[in-house]
Amino acid sequence: MIKSDKSPLVSLLLVVRNGITHLEKCLNSLLKQTYPKEFTEIIIVDGLSTDGTRELLEDWVEQLSHKNVDIRLLDNPKLILSSGWNMGLRNSSGDIVCRIDVHSEICPHYVEIGVDQLLRHESDKIVCVGGVLENVGSGFIGRTIADLFGSRFGVGNSAFRTKINQSKFTDTAVFGLYYKWIFDEVGYFDENLERNQDIALHSKILERGYKFITYPDLKIKYHVRKTITGLIKKAFGDGYWIIASKKSYLRHKIPFYFILYLLSIPVVFGIFKSFHKLTSLYLLLLALYIILSIYFSIKHGKSHAKFLLPILFPIFHISYGLGSLKGIMNIFTFKKGPR
Repeated sequence: MIKSDKSPLVSLLLVVRNGITHLEKCLNSLLKQTYPKEFTEIIIVDGLSTDGTRELLEDWVEQLSHKNVDIRLLDNPKLILSSGWNMGLRNSSGDIVCRIDVHSEICPHYVEIGVDQLLRHESDKIVCVGGVLENVGSGFIGRTIADLFGSRFGVGNSAFRTKINQSKFTDTAVFGLYYKWIFDEVGYFDENLERNQDIALHSKILERGYKFITYPDLKIKYHVRKTITGLIKKAFGDGYWIIASKKSYLRHKIPFYFILYLLSIPVVFGIFKSFHKLTSLYLLLLALYIILSIYFSIKHGKSHAKFLLPILFPIFHISYGLGSLKGIMNIFTFKKGPR
């Protein structure tokens, strides 16, 4: 536990691989933090980037080091996020650590408020404080995808994805500030998982009786995928690793149930083709899905996104569900899934 009366040392951990597009904005958001610079260190873990990210990082680290910024650059030869986080954690000196994503920009008071909330609630067994995402996208497709990720119909009831007005206990946290000692107690990120490693770790933390809170003043600007292909790839991979990690919540499983429902339609029609009322009743679920997708497209879509969201909702849900189906199939065939 933190015993000192002075500000605790905070380690900002950034794991990146080929993130040249958003890297400068992300780094600038770390440098603009209002938390005292003398109690902050920045550790960047690069996964052998090949798009110019590495060269840009080396330049930044050299320049900032001359300005007395405590910043280090490490290599992540395993390439995956979990190994990068673990490397950053093991090389950090902070009492508190904060995980940052290269696609994100944290607000200037993010660390200051997060540390304050942790210290205020230390006696409540709260070990991590997370923020709330403001999804942003470039171009028409990207802006529509941002609206999708901000919709409860699109991504479920995660507090960090949808707007909340006050802090609340949550089953996970995004870009959280953690007491570092929690990793020594429950273990580090599972390096067998290429995704979903945070939910798997958070489950172990919750099992020990510790808590997470999501705090609305911790705002994060998150840059989403800007193409439908990128959305499909992300959804499929996320759906797969939810199953492969064996740690998920109901909101993660609903797309899989939706896929099972869609696959069952021809079976039901084949078996009960003479029972028209029964088959018509079975299709009511599909009709309800279509109605809800249109309703939430109008409610959550901005401008012209209202016309594209009814298409992107099923694309995202079906891709996610198919990823989960692939995960279940691979369990029985002992195959490894997509990276």
